[in-house]
Amino acid sequence: MSFDERVLLWALSSRPEDCRRFVTMFQPGWLGDVRLQPILSEIYQFYQKHGEPPSIGTLHKIFKERDSDIYELRLKAPLLEIEQSQPDNSEILYHISKAKGVAIVRSFLDLTRAPSFIEREADYDGDTVIKEVHTWLTKFSTTKGDRTMDVKEAIENLIQTTGFNQINERIPIHIGPIDDWTGKGMRRKQLGVFLAPTGGGKTTVLSIIAHKISTIERKKVWFITNELSIEEVTERMLTRISGVDLEKIMDDPILGYKGLTRHWAEGLQNRLWLTEVNREVCADDLEAEMATWANLRGWKPDVIVLDYMERMKPNGTGFRRDKEWQYLGAVAGDLVRLAKRHNLMIWSAAQTNREGMNATGGVTGSMAQSSIRHLQECTVVIGMNQIPVPGEDKIAMQFTSIKQRQSKRSPKPVVLECDLAKMNISNTELDMPALMELYTEKSEPKDDSEQQPDKKGLSPLQKQKRGWK
Repeated sequence: MSFDERVLLWALSSRPEDCRRFVTMFQPGWLGDVRLQPILSEIYQFYQKHGEPPSIGTLHKIFKERDSDIYELRLKAPLLEIEQSQPDNSEILYHISKAKGVAIVRSFLDLTRAPSFIEREADYDGDTVIKEVHTWLTKFSTTKGDRTMDVKEAIENLIQTTGFNQINERIPIHIGPIDDWTGKGMRRKQLGVFLAPTGGGKTTVLSIIAHKISTIERKKVWFITNELSIEEVTERMLTRISGVDLEKIMDDPILGYKGLTRHWAEGLQNRLWLTEVNREVCADDLEAEMATWANLRGWKPDVIVLDYMERMKPNGTGFRRDKEWQYLGAVAGDLVRLAKRHNLMIWSAAQTNREGMNATGGVTGSMAQSSIRHLQECTVVIGMNQIPVPGEDKIAMQFTSIKQRQSKRSPKPVVLECDLAKMNISNTELDMPALMELYTEKSEPKDDSEQQPDKKGLSPLQKQKRGWK
């Protein structure tokens, strides 16, 4: 063989993205060292079941528990050899590239030597030969995201790849009403957007769902901010993780560090990554960054949380910022294509216009800043704004379902209790009509002659508000 097979198995056991690619590309029987073949088979089976490859330590346990005699005689020694190889990144990249070359040649030979293929050659069945070669090419092509299949191929491919790519999986964000509206969460290859006014809590909500998805769902999440510094985002994440008030964390971050050891033991640092962007980036820039991580560290996100999309630029040229309809639409389209190419779920945010600043009845799509073209590309759009709770030093968060492409949409806004000092939004719903009545009544002018109360002590505006449900 032209590559070190022990290095390949080390890489596949420690780099999920490499394992995901090789499970559909490289067959265990192609390894020259027959001792390693059952180990690679077990790595694939574990990945298909759990979505993560097993560590070498886990493989020791699996084989020993399954059959201790076979483990001692045949598998312990090769596992120790893999464990002791300890390759660096350059070695991993070199041998993975070589292994991919072997996979291409071996799979092509298997294709052309198959009896069915030879029979089609003999019959000069050119259309079928081209179709099979095209299907083979798509397995290794990384230059474009285009794929064409007939419906039979598409259905067979869907069934074959669902276990590997988890394309039918829904990923909830654990904010009750939103998960209800989306049918227990968005799916991969989809884009969701929170539409909110400036200062309406976009960064807060996006930070909360990034943490929830990485801890509760245990997915790999890439949080990108092109608005705040990485220190500001880290302060919010530390507040969310530790429960210490944000104001205290801002004064002294060490207050939130106590007790974090258990989070590191559970691998949170391997599932939640933060990036600060200090320039106007496009989806191609994000894709290039992901490719670097996949190659160097074998890490690729399941979910991107982007704060926020309107600070991005399109991949293509010729778009102008003052032409918001085309400009923002192109940005959203690029993000959707990124999600589809890499089997990602993307959550982001967008700004409202001035009308959204006082949207006491809930943010609507008509309040989008400058254009709604980018919202048309989304699978889910959630309106969001903050409402002061009368008589208390608290803020409630109001959510409105504006668009649900693949699930149910409720026209009724929902108000949730929250504690922004601790970066927390609860699933406790507040009575919105009563809350809105108190909120609007509190803001009414008390000395306006048109607001004189009747015999029951109610002004015309109060009676009008109480009739609105």
